[in-house]
Amino acid sequence: MEDDIQGILDQAMEHQFSKARPAPRHFFEHQAPLDGQERTVTIHKWVVTAVGASEARGMIELLANMAVREIVSVASQITGELVFRRTYLLPGQPVWEDGGPLFNHHSSRRFDVDGGNGIEATDCFTSDVAQAAARLRELDPSYTEDERLQLFCAKPLEKELIRATVKAKIPCRVFGLYDHEQERSWVLTRDRSACSMLIGKPTFPLRVKEDMIVIGARFVVWIDEPRYAVCVTP
Repeated sequence: MEDDIQGILDQAMEHQFSKARPAPRHFFEHQAPLDGQERTVTIHKWVVTAVGASEARGMIELLANMAVREIVSVASQITGELVFRRTYLLPGQPVWEDGGPLFNHHSSRRFDVDGGNGIEATDCFTSDVAQAAARLRELDPSYTEDERLQLFCAKPLEKELIRATVKAKIPCRVFGLYDHEQERSWVLTRDRSACSMLIGKPTFPLRVKEDMIVIGARFVVWIDEPRYAVCVTP
Protein backbone atom coordinates (compact mmCIF):
# COMPACT_ATOMS: atom_id res chain seq x y z
CA MET A 1 0.00 0.00 0.00
CA GLU A 2 2.77 2.46 0.90
CA ASP A 3 4.48 1.84 -2.45
CA ASP A 4 1.19 2.56 -4.25
CA ILE A 5 0.68 5.81 -2.36
CA GLN A 6 4.29 6.81 -2.97
CA GLY A 7 3.78 6.34 -6.71
CA ILE A 8 0.64 8.48 -6.60
CA LEU A 9 2.55 11.17 -4.70
CA ASP A 10 5.39 11.21 -7.22
CA GLN A 11 2.93 11.58 -10.10
CA ALA A 12 1.09 14.37 -8.32
CA MET A 13 4.33 16.27 -7.77
CA GLU A 14 5.32 16.10 -11.44
CA HIS A 15 1.81 17.11 -12.55
CA GLN A 16 1.45 20.07 -10.20
CA PHE A 17 4.93 21.53 -10.71
CA SER A 18 4.53 21.33 -14.49
CA LYS A 19 1.31 23.38 -14.16
CA ALA A 20 2.68 25.98 -11.74
CA ARG A 21 0.98 29.37 -12.01
CA PRO A 22 2.69 31.56 -14.61
CA ALA A 23 3.53 34.58 -12.40
CA PRO A 24 6.32 32.89 -10.38
CA ARG A 25 7.74 31.36 -13.56
CA HIS A 26 8.18 34.87 -14.98
CA PHE A 27 9.01 36.85 -11.83
CA PHE A 28 11.98 34.66 -10.93
CA GLU A 29 14.98 33.27 -12.69
CA HIS A 30 15.45 29.61 -11.76
CA GLN A 31 19.17 29.13 -11.52
CA ALA A 32 21.80 28.61 -8.84
CA PRO A 33 23.28 31.80 -7.33
CA LEU A 34 26.71 32.55 -8.79
CA ASP A 35 27.85 34.42 -5.72
CA GLY A 36 26.56 36.07 -2.56
CA GLN A 37 25.16 32.87 -1.07
CA GLU A 38 25.11 34.60 2.32
CA ARG A 39 22.41 36.96 1.02
CA THR A 40 19.90 34.24 0.25
CA VAL A 41 16.67 33.83 2.19
CA THR A 42 15.58 30.25 2.83
CA ILE A 43 12.33 28.76 4.06
CA HIS A 44 10.99 25.23 4.43
CA LYS A 45 7.36 24.35 3.82
CA TRP A 46 5.81 21.11 5.09
CA VAL A 47 2.41 19.57 4.49
CA VAL A 48 1.09 16.55 6.39
CA THR A 49 -2.08 14.78 5.26
CA ALA A 50 -3.77 11.82 6.96
CA VAL A 51 -4.54 8.77 4.83
CA GLY A 52 -6.81 5.99 6.09
CA ALA A 53 -5.87 2.37 5.39
CA SER A 54 -9.21 1.77 3.70
CA GLU A 55 -9.11 4.86 1.48
CA ALA A 56 -9.93 4.21 -2.18
CA ARG A 57 -7.24 4.98 -4.75
CA GLY A 58 -9.24 7.92 -6.11
CA MET A 59 -9.39 9.54 -2.66
CA ILE A 60 -5.66 8.99 -2.12
CA GLU A 61 -4.95 10.66 -5.46
CA LEU A 62 -7.14 13.60 -4.44
CA LEU A 63 -5.39 13.99 -1.07
CA ALA A 64 -1.95 13.71 -2.66
CA ASN A 65 -2.79 16.38 -5.23
CA MET A 66 -4.16 18.70 -2.54
CA ALA A 67 -1.00 18.34 -0.45
CA VAL A 68 1.29 18.90 -3.42
CA ARG A 69 -0.77 21.88 -4.60
CA GLU A 70 -0.24 23.53 -1.23
CA ILE A 71 3.54 23.17 -1.63
CA VAL A 72 3.46 24.53 -5.19
CA SER A 73 1.38 27.55 -4.09
CA VAL A 74 4.28 28.72 -1.92
CA ALA A 75 6.03 30.03 -5.05
CA SER A 76 3.05 32.30 -5.75
CA GLN A 77 2.97 33.49 -2.14
CA ILE A 78 6.66 34.38 -2.23
CA THR A 79 6.13 36.29 -5.48
CA GLY A 80 3.49 38.42 -3.78
CA GLU A 81 5.73 39.03 -0.77
CA LEU A 82 8.47 40.49 -2.97
CA VAL A 83 6.14 42.47 -5.24
CA PHE A 84 4.23 44.05 -2.35
CA ARG A 85 7.18 44.16 0.08
CA ARG A 86 5.38 42.33 2.89
CA THR A 87 6.82 39.21 4.50
CA TYR A 88 4.78 36.32 5.89
CA LEU A 89 6.46 33.11 4.82
CA LEU A 90 9.85 34.74 4.28
CA PRO A 91 11.68 35.60 7.52
CA GLY A 92 12.79 38.84 5.86
CA GLN A 93 13.28 40.46 2.47
CA PRO A 94 16.39 39.33 0.56
CA VAL A 95 19.00 42.08 0.24
CA TRP A 96 21.28 43.31 -2.52
CA GLU A 97 25.02 43.83 -2.21
CA ASP A 98 24.42 47.42 -1.02
CA GLY A 99 22.51 46.01 1.97
CA GLY A 100 19.14 47.20 0.71
CA PRO A 101 16.10 45.13 -0.33
CA LEU A 102 14.89 44.72 -3.89
CA PHE A 103 13.10 48.09 -3.82
CA ASN A 104 14.16 51.14 -1.87
CA HIS A 105 12.03 54.07 -0.79
CA HIS A 106 11.47 56.29 -3.81
CA SER A 107 12.77 59.45 -2.09
CA SER A 108 16.32 58.11 -1.86
CA ARG A 109 19.08 57.90 -4.48
CA ARG A 110 20.19 54.46 -5.61
CA PHE A 111 22.26 53.24 -8.58
CA ASP A 112 23.13 56.90 -9.31
CA VAL A 113 19.47 57.63 -10.05
CA ASP A 114 17.25 59.92 -7.98
CA GLY A 115 14.49 57.74 -6.57
CA GLY A 116 16.33 54.53 -7.42
CA ASN A 117 14.01 51.75 -8.56
CA GLY A 118 10.88 53.16 -6.97
CA ILE A 119 8.48 55.88 -8.15
CA GLU A 120 5.30 57.46 -6.80
CA ALA A 121 2.06 56.72 -8.62
CA THR A 122 -0.09 59.49 -10.08
CA ASP A 123 -3.82 59.29 -10.75
CA CYS A 124 -3.17 57.94 -14.26
CA PHE A 125 -2.08 54.33 -14.86
CA THR A 126 -0.94 55.12 -18.41
CA SER A 127 1.38 57.86 -17.18
CA ASP A 128 2.66 55.60 -14.40
CA VAL A 129 3.52 52.81 -16.84
CA ALA A 130 5.37 55.25 -19.10
CA GLN A 131 7.28 56.74 -16.14
CA ALA A 132 8.21 53.30 -14.82
CA ALA A 133 9.55 52.29 -18.24
CA ALA A 134 11.52 55.55 -18.40
CA ARG A 135 12.98 54.81 -14.96
CA LEU A 136 14.07 51.35 -16.15
CA ARG A 137 15.95 53.07 -18.98
CA GLU A 138 17.65 55.40 -16.48
CA LEU A 139 18.67 52.46 -14.32
CA ASP A 140 20.00 50.44 -17.26
CA PRO A 141 20.46 52.13 -20.67
CA SER A 142 20.63 48.69 -22.33
CA TYR A 143 16.82 48.57 -22.08
CA THR A 144 15.25 49.36 -25.46
CA GLU A 145 11.63 50.13 -26.34
CA ASP A 146 11.11 46.91 -28.27
CA GLU A 147 11.87 44.73 -25.21
CA ARG A 148 8.75 43.10 -23.84
CA LEU A 149 8.39 44.01 -20.17
CA GLN A 150 6.47 42.27 -17.40
CA LEU A 151 4.12 43.82 -14.86
CA PHE A 152 3.02 42.23 -11.58
CA CYS A 153 0.04 43.60 -9.68
CA ALA A 154 -2.93 42.63 -7.53
CA LYS A 155 -5.56 40.78 -9.54
CA PRO A 156 -8.18 43.60 -9.32
CA LEU A 157 -5.75 45.99 -11.08
CA GLU A 158 -4.88 43.59 -13.90
CA LYS A 159 -7.35 44.78 -16.57
CA GLU A 160 -6.73 48.47 -15.90
CA LEU A 161 -2.98 48.01 -16.19
CA ILE A 162 -3.32 45.95 -19.37
CA ARG A 163 -5.21 48.88 -20.91
CA ALA A 164 -2.58 51.30 -19.60
CA THR A 165 0.32 49.40 -21.19
CA VAL A 166 -1.51 49.43 -24.52
CA LYS A 167 -2.21 53.18 -24.30
CA ALA A 168 1.39 53.86 -23.28
CA LYS A 169 2.57 51.70 -26.23
CA ILE A 170 4.77 49.65 -23.90
CA PRO A 171 5.06 45.98 -24.96
CA CYS A 172 4.23 44.24 -21.70
CA ARG A 173 2.70 41.11 -20.22
CA VAL A 174 0.61 41.74 -17.10
CA PHE A 175 0.25 39.21 -14.29
CA GLY A 176 -2.49 39.69 -11.69
CA LEU A 177 -1.69 38.07 -8.34
CA TYR A 178 -4.52 36.55 -6.31
CA ASP A 179 -5.00 37.05 -2.54
CA HIS A 180 -3.74 40.65 -2.60
CA GLU A 181 -6.98 42.51 -3.30
CA GLN A 182 -6.11 45.56 -1.18
CA GLU A 183 -2.66 46.18 -2.65
CA ARG A 184 -2.31 49.25 -4.87
CA SER A 185 1.41 49.12 -5.61
CA TRP A 186 2.76 47.17 -8.58
CA VAL A 187 6.06 46.25 -10.20
CA LEU A 188 7.34 46.65 -13.76
CA THR A 189 10.30 44.43 -14.65
CA ARG A 190 12.61 43.79 -17.55
CA ASP A 191 12.26 40.60 -19.56
CA ARG A 192 15.17 39.32 -17.49
CA SER A 193 14.06 38.90 -13.89
CA ALA A 194 15.47 40.86 -10.99
CA CYS A 195 15.19 37.92 -8.57
CA SER A 196 15.86 34.19 -8.48
CA MET A 197 14.28 31.31 -6.61
CA LEU A 198 15.24 27.67 -6.33
CA ILE A 199 12.78 25.03 -5.17
CA GLY A 200 14.30 21.93 -3.59
CA LYS A 201 12.70 19.35 -5.89
CA PRO A 202 12.93 16.39 -6.06
CA THR A 203 15.52 16.08 -3.30
CA PHE A 204 13.20 16.87 -0.38
CA PRO A 205 11.43 14.10 1.58
CA LEU A 206 8.39 12.84 -0.28
CA ARG A 207 7.11 9.82 1.58
CA VAL A 208 4.38 7.95 3.36
CA LYS A 209 4.89 7.51 7.09
CA GLU A 210 2.45 5.20 8.84
CA ASP A 211 -0.94 6.68 7.87
CA MET A 212 0.38 10.13 6.88
CA ILE A 213 1.54 11.68 3.61
CA VAL A 214 4.50 13.89 4.47
CA ILE A 215 5.94 16.23 1.86
CA GLY A 216 8.11 19.30 2.08
CA ALA A 217 10.19 21.68 -0.02
CA ARG A 218 13.05 24.08 0.54
CA PHE A 219 12.71 27.48 -1.13
CA VAL A 220 15.77 29.70 -1.61
CA VAL A 221 15.31 33.31 -2.80
CA TRP A 222 17.84 36.00 -3.68
CA ILE A 223 18.22 39.19 -5.74
CA ASP A 224 20.01 39.13 -9.09
CA GLU A 225 19.78 42.75 -10.25
CA PRO A 226 17.50 45.44 -8.76
CA ARG A 227 18.02 47.64 -11.81
CA TYR A 228 15.74 45.30 -13.75
CA ALA A 229 12.62 46.23 -11.76
CA VAL A 230 10.74 49.37 -10.70
CA CYS A 231 8.10 49.49 -7.98
CA VAL A 232 5.23 51.98 -8.37
CA THR A 233 3.63 52.89 -5.04
CA PRO A 234 0.63 55.09 -4.18
